[in-house]
Amino acid sequence: MHRFTRREILRLTGLSAVGAFVLQACGQYPRTELQVQSPVKMPEDLVTGRDTYYATVCRECPAGCGTMVRVVEGRAIKIEGNPSHPLNRGKICARGLAAVQGLYHPDRLKKPLKRTGERGSGEFTEISWEEATGQVTGRLSQLRAQGQAHTVLLVTAPLSGHAAHVSQQFIRSYGGQQAAYEPLERTTLRAAVKRAFATETLPDFDIASSDYVLSFGADLLSAGLSPVRYGMGYGEFRQGARPRGTLVQIEPRFSLTAANADEWLAVRPGTEGFLALSLAQVIISEGLGDSRAASTLTEGQGERVLADFRPENAATLTGVPAGKIRDLARKFAGPRGGGRASPSQGVRRLRRATDWTMWRLFSC
Repeated sequence: MHRFTRREILRLTGLSAVGAFVLQACGQYPRTELQVQSPVKMPEDLVTGRDTYYATVCRECPAGCGTMVRVVEGRAIKIEGNPSHPLNRGKICARGLAAVQGLYHPDRLKKPLKRTGERGSGEFTEISWEEATGQVTGRLSQLRAQGQAHTVLLVTAPLSGHAAHVSQQFIRSYGGQQAAYEPLERTTLRAAVKRAFATETLPDFDIASSDYVLSFGADLLSAGLSPVRYGMGYGEFRQGARPRGTLVQIEPRFSLTAANADEWLAVRPGTEGFLALSLAQVIISEGLGDSRAASTLTEGQGERVLADFRPENAATLTGVPAGKIRDLARKFAGPRGGGRASPSQGVRRLRRATDWTMWRLFSC
């Protein structure tokens, strides 16, 4: 007869308890419940791994907002704004949110394509990355050996940071040329800023701290330098701690910014510059600005150089009544709520509230 030790008795007691629990569980829950909870049929929204966040920059437009990309099991599943980035401070637009859809779009190019038909026929064949790399490097080596390196043009999207440095160093060492293509390019704007401010750096206007803003054709809320940043500034401009600002949109088209403005002036296309100079004529002639600044900008001629842009003349060209032009100039240069301003107040208003597109007019 076998005599059980104390350790064996405790072991059998534990196994009996576990067996009773398992049998009770199997008898209580239906079989379909166990199948739903099995790894084979896990819910799609159940996260099986540890998520990781990567700080990066959105490239859906040239603004370059800071983003946080959520990655689960090596796959990006969500893009959000980076709260620590000074440009967008955690906000992001619809284009940035949709970047994940573009990354995994079923019709995206997954391999290099080689043209097999005539130019413009749209006939391409997929090739491997090794084959594509070999053909490109072989052709580059051939052109360089023939002294034709200068005929190579590297076309990219507008680049910045490390990517821009690498591409510039490569094409410079090879001996070719580089060009950046962007449908919303800023060549004209950069030229205007360089002429007005003697710098190629694009300015950042503080809309949130402005009282009165004149926008000449700048659709800030949908196609500005950074729609997210200007959208945040517009929110502070309207509902911030300071008194509510005034926005006047001057453009022929009823854009998104015009729809949100306090007033929309539908000028004739191409006459925005005449209206801007007419406003300057009223401000200088009525002494609403700094006389020294006016003398410097007009090379000492003052009001005389703007005589042809009197409101009566500008009204015929722009379609805006002369009385409206004068009233707009006085409100823009005067203190908040209308009235006459001191010269220093008028200059501060001009420097603070003028929209970047007004400077673009000087490149025309």
